[in-house]
Amino acid sequence: MNKFELHTPRLKIREISNQDQDNLTRVLADPQVMLYSTVGVHNREQIQAYIENCQQQYQVPGYGTRAIVDKVTNEFIGICGLHKENLDDRALSHLNYRLAVKHQGKGYASEAVNGLLTMAKDTLNLDCVSALIEPENRASVNVVTRQGFAYRNTTSFRGFKVDVYQIEI
Repeated sequence: MNKFELHTPRLKIREISNQDQDNLTRVLADPQVMLYSTVGVHNREQIQAYIENCQQQYQVPGYGTRAIVDKVTNEFIGICGLHKENLDDRALSHLNYRLAVKHQGKGYASEAVNGLLTMAKDTLNLDCVSALIEPENRASVNVVTRQGFAYRNTTSFRGFKVDVYQIEI
């Protein structure tokens, strides 16, 4: 089986497996982490469905949500990934990420985003990547703008007001 892995200086970004259920609970069931989520806090059954959905997403090479783990300790840090979405009659590739509270503020989100952008350009041959962020989520806005994303417009996504940020790569 050909498993996708992406490596950055401190992180390994790998496919999510059934063994990640407890790790995902620390992210997807945490109201603080999921405060700006368009899908809300997950219970155990929803997390299992989330794992199954992630594994189905891997049928499109390079896309789907993946686990972020520490390269040295193998500790679970959070999730990130690229997704295809139709938004306002435009097809776009957008990234997402969520980190367990204890791993926030350590530069992991920026490092994961940088790794995803490198993969998007070098492996997927994309020329543009988007981020859909609720305007109040200043931490995520800071992550993407530090990476070079620029605000494009405000729109609705899954019933939520989001700002669209994009970067040409």
